[in-house]
Parts: sequence; C-alpha cells; structure tokens
Amino acid sequence: MIQMMRRLGLLANPREHATRFVAAGIFVVTAALYFRTTAPTLGGAFDSEEFQHVAYTLSIAHSTGYPLYLLLGKIFATLVPIGNVAYRMNLLSALLGAATAVLVYLNAHALTRRHIASIAAAALFATNPAVWRQAGVASVGPLHLLLVAAIVYALLSWREKRAPLTLVAFLFGLGLAHHRTVLLLAPALAIFVLLVDANILRRPREIAKNLFWLALPLLLYLYLPIFGGNSPWYTNTLQGFLAEVAGGEAGDFLRSTTPDIAQGIGAVAQYLFDSFGVLGAALIVVGAVSVVPRWNRWAGALGDSRVPLFLGFATLPFAIWGTLYAGEPDRYLVMPFVFLIYWFAIGAGAIEERMKTVSSGMKGFSSFIFHPSFFAILLALFILLPFADRFRVADWSSFDRVYKQWDEIFTLPIPRGAALVGNWGQLNAMRYMQRVEGRRPDLEFVGTLYDPAPQTDAARAAFADGRAIFLAPGIAQPAGDYRYALLGPLLEVRDAPQRQQAESPKNMVVNSALTLADFGVATALEPYAPATSLAPGRTARVMLDWRAARAVNDFIVRLRLYDPAGRLIAQTDEAPVRGLYPASRWQPGEYVSDVHNFLIPAGAPPGAYQLKIQTLDAESKSSTSDEIALAAVNIDPVTNLARDQVFIQEPLDIPLSDRVEVWGVGGLGSPRRAGETIGVSLLWHARENVGADFTARFALLDPAGKTVSEWQRAPISFYSTHEWRKGEILKAYYDLRLPANLQSGDYMLGVDIGGKAASIGKIQIAP
Repeated sequence: MIQMMRRLGLLANPREHATRFVAAGIFVVTAALYFRTTAPTLGGAFDSEEFQHVAYTLSIAHSTGYPLYLLLGKIFATLVPIGNVAYRMNLLSALLGAATAVLVYLNAHALTRRHIASIAAAALFATNPAVWRQAGVASVGPLHLLLVAAIVYALLSWREKRAPLTLVAFLFGLGLAHHRTVLLLAPALAIFVLLVDANILRRPREIAKNLFWLALPLLLYLYLPIFGGNSPWYTNTLQGFLAEVAGGEAGDFLRSTTPDIAQGIGAVAQYLFDSFGVLGAALIVVGAVSVVPRWNRWAGALGDSRVPLFLGFATLPFAIWGTLYAGEPDRYLVMPFVFLIYWFAIGAGAIEERMKTVSSGMKGFSSFIFHPSFFAILLALFILLPFADRFRVADWSSFDRVYKQWDEIFTLPIPRGAALVGNWGQLNAMRYMQRVEGRRPDLEFVGTLYDPAPQTDAARAAFADGRAIFLAPGIAQPAGDYRYALLGPLLEVRDAPQRQQAESPKNMVVNSALTLADFGVATALEPYAPATSLAPGRTARVMLDWRAARAVNDFIVRLRLYDPAGRLIAQTDEAPVRGLYPASRWQPGEYVSDVHNFLIPAGAPPGAYQLKIQTLDAESKSSTSDEIALAAVNIDPVTNLARDQVFIQEPLDIPLSDRVEVWGVGGLGSPRRAGETIGVSLLWHARENVGADFTARFALLDPAGKTVSEWQRAPISFYSTHEWRKGEILKAYYDLRLPANLQSGDYMLGVDIGGKAASIGKIQIAP
C-alpha cells in the first residue's frame, strides 16, 4: 500500500533524509500540541455538536452534506476507543491539523529548498489561532485545509514529474466531495496546468482521464440517498438531494451592502495582520519581490513565474470570499492565509539564501549576525513571542460545559414523551445525547432559530397530545397566553395552572398569600440528584415549589448563604421563574416550580453553612416575609481551585511559613476613622498539610513603625489550621476595632502565623 501511494506521488520520497525527519518531527510536535488543547467532549465550534453525532450515526449533516468527512469520522470514532464519541471527533481534527502542518512544510520546502524557512512556515501555520482552534474541535475545517494543502503538494510534484496529474484531479474531486469552496481553487489550477503543459488541450483522452478521476470521488455523495433515512429533516428525494448538495442557504450569510463589504475587508485585513504581523508582512513582500524577474537574485526552487502566478490566483478568490462571507470566521478567513503562508516561506527562503551568501565571506561576530542560524533565532522569537496568547485563544481543553449541561438535563425528571425545543447547537446536543449515548429515546426534539413560530407550533401540538413541552435556555417563549415553570435550566410551558402538589409537601408558610410547598438543592452541571454538600466555586440550583394561597403581588426571591460563624458570604435577588412568569399572574391554588442558581463563593472554607430565604416586594424592595432558614449546606474541602477563581481586592504572595502563605487581602482600600471596626479579608493558601493549630496575629504599625494595636484571631474560627490540606485556598474574614486615639495618617497592617510576620497592606486614618 505504501509503495502504491508513493507511485501515485501521495507519499513521494523526499530528496533529503533530513526532510523526512523534519516532517515526522513536525507531525509529532503539532499533534502533541493539538492533543493538549483539544476539547474533551461535546461542543466547540458552531457545528461541532452536529458533526459529533451525525458522523457516528451515519445521518445527514447540513448542506452540502460533507460525505467524505462523515465517513472518515465514522471510521475513526469506531476504531479509536478513547474517550466518548465527541472527543474522538475532536481528536480526528487534531490529527488532520497535524498532517496539514506537515504538508505545509513539504510544500514550502518544495518552493524554497530551505529548511529554516519551511519549518518557520509550518510553525506559523500550526499556531495560527484560526487553524489551531479548528484543530481542537469537531469541524470540517481541518480536512478542508488538509485537502487544499495536498492539492498544492500534488501539483508541485506533478510539475517536477514526480506524480501524475490524475492525482491532482483525484484530490480536487475529494475536495469537492467535502467542501464546495475548493471550487475557488479551480481557476488557479487550470491556469497553472496550461502554463506547464499547454499541449494537454490537444490530448482529449488525457483530459477525459483526469475528468474521470476528478468525478470519481463525487460518488461519495451517494451517501445522501443511502443514509437519508437516518435523518428526520432531510427529504430523501431527487429535489432534496439537489438542494442539499447545492447548499443554497449559504447566500443568507453573504455581505451585500457597501458597509457590510467594507466591514468584511476590515475583518480579512485585521485577521491577516494579526496572523503575520509586521515581520511576516515584510517577508511576504520580500517573497513577492524575489520572484519578479528583474529583481530576482534568488531563484530558489521556483524555477520560473508559473508557481507565483498560481499562488497569486489562488490567494485572491479566497480573500474575496472571506470578505463576502460573514459566517464562521475561523473557517473562512483562514483560506487566504493558507496561500500567503507560502509567500512568507518564499520571502524567508530568499533572506536565508542571501544571508548564507553574505556570511560566507565574513568572520567573527559579523559572520554570526548574517548567518542563517541568527535568522532562524529571529524567526523562532517571532513565532514564540505570541505563542502564550494564541495558546489561550485556542485552548479547548477545559471546555466541558456543553456536555455537563446536557448530562444534567437528561437526568432531570422530564415527563415521558415531552418535547424539548432548542436552537441549532442545543438541538444537536440533544440528538447526540439521544442517538449516540442512547438516552431518553422517548423525548421529541424541536429546532428553532430567531422567531417563536416553531415553539408555538410545538406547544400547540404537545398540548393537543397531552404532552409536556420545555424550552432550552435562551429560547424565546411561544406566542400565546401560557404559564411557565422551571425544571433545572429548562423552562416548562404550561397551558393551564398546575394544581397538583408535591408528593411530600413541606408547606412552609412564607406570608399570608404565599406558601413554599417544597424545596430542594442540587448542583448545577452535574447529574440531577438532591445535594447536601457542595464544593466552593460550584453553582447550586435551589429548587422552590411555590403555592399561591390567594392573589400574589410581584415579588423578589432573596437567597442568602451564611457561614458557620453567622457571617453573610453570598446573596442573590431574583424574580421567580427568571421573571418570565410574574407572580401577579398566578392564580389562587396554583403551584409554580421555580429554580434559582446560587454560586458558592470560591475560597469558602469547609463547614456547615445555612441557606436562608426571604421575599421582597418587587416595586418597593421592602420585606414581605421574615428570613426563613431553608436548608443546611455542607461546603466540602477542595484542593483544585485555581488562584484566579477566588476574588480578592489586593493580590499578594507572602509566605508566612513553609506551610502557609497569604495570597491576598481585602477591606483596606478606603479611608478609615479612629475607633471604627474594619472588616478585613485574607486569602490563605496551604502550601503543605498544616497539621497544627496556629493563631493569626494582626498588628497595626504607625508611620514610625511602632506597634499601636494588636489582635489575635483564629485564622478561621470554624476550620482549624490542623485540618488544612495542601492546595486549599481559603478566604477568611476578620473584624478589627481600631483604637479610638489614633492620629490621622498612613498605618501598616501586619500579620503573622507560625512566627513570621509580614506587612499585608496600608490603612489610611482620616482626620
């Protein structure tokens, strides 16, 4: 098989062993980088959820169908038993992206015969944010980029008589079986072929043979009628087939007005400048100048003007398309970059060659400055300096919220046969959970876009059949006089007041008009289950079932969380049912299910906390009930919080012992007065297991450095330091009463724990 591919030119033997070695190294390094930043599960780019379920179930994707990608995805996701199916589709993008980086290197090397320039081009390509982001999620982009790079490689190999033209035709046909924008490459290909071999027009049999190999991959579109029965929305008819392949809805995303086109020009220009910078743009200019015959002092491997003409005719239509098309910038803005990267390589190769010539006649430091190795260092810095920022932009490795959200939703007590309404991404996430993971096959899914018509029709149909209907987060309400309730993150649409009470009602009287029939606490983004303990930094879903005893005025729900010392540490005020179903519409005897999301502050020390509830008048904000103890919540110890997850006013980094350090302080910013009690917060970090009880000693020092007041406090009154574990980040609060006889001026506040004191901030005492 390998030998056959080599005869075809697909794996043509490079002329140098070093080229093979470098190509392998580029693949390994790029694949490792992409694997590190790949999304771990469901979600990602605009269409990722769709591809993650359609490929595995051999269903139909949105037009133009992408049959090559879906078949490749099915094979890969079936044979590679790593993670869930969504992650495997993401991994496929990473591998395709790494393979593309290799082809970019090989193409650049074929154009320049210079390793430094070629490696730099591949590295700049691989770390481009748009390329990198597509390589971390399920997307048709990486395969499209791979096929375009493969076409260029086959074309250059054909020019050097190392591959047949039929290989170019076949790869172009594969491109047509994947992404229709490959058609924009057709004029440049035709011009190049005619410039290299104009006599091909006199060989009709050869033209026919190439057309055959071009058309052969189009048989992959038979995927549509073969698997059309697997799709609930694709019409498996000739008309449906033609509409799918034509992809007419792309016109909805075209810029047509002058301001929009100007915006598109600006977007392309900004993306290319961000991609290349000043140095990259300069090298592109050098590359363009170096191929002009009258200024050409370095022919490289170009040989003549045919390759530059091909690159120019290839760049222009993709730049125009990126300007006119307003959808998915990662996928479409990247295409002119794909060809400009070769101009970058040609310019870098020209300078590399020139420096090699100049440095050969020099000695000492001058020979180093003009040596290609020094140029390699400059290129490396050019690529590495923005690397950290590009890494952050392209890093999908912690992107698991989509899966967690739908994992939670699919464990909620949704009635059998209910309808769920969601937008494009939500609809495909639902289909993934149902078709790939086999969950809740009884549920019906409805897709909606920008108007309430689909959910209005779905609501009418569901109520006519006696079924429940729910809206995913952010979906517009259906038209009509409906009632609403919450179930987790879902909004339930009701056609009549709910009169059935909970199985085990608590019936807690809030005021004369309102009863809390039932309540509970769960953890958001986790499989649904009652929770008695929560982790700092997580969100609790507080579930409330209200019963209107009589007519109710609109009100606000206030939830407060108190630590074991009775200190208020978090509060949320929100209208019931997200304000979508005002209490003034509730009928006497009606039950309304309500959910409020409540963030447990990161840094909250472990202990038994108290969650309390109160109602306020929506207009006056005055209390309409007492504060009622709702539930005891245990906060668990955690050691995996990141420092930037915990809010603190003034970050610090002060080690007080080999086991404890202070990472921040709050409460010292505004001027204070003598005799006032100030609230100070400290952010503690356990460097090691503490294993001993310590006391925190605070000292107030005057401008001369003299101690004027001292306080001793337990670092955390309800969580002794001997329990602190390595990695814990703990936020603690202290009330410190200032001496009444303090003179105005700037004082320093110090703290020590375990015997080492340090200044943590300034306190300004006002006159």
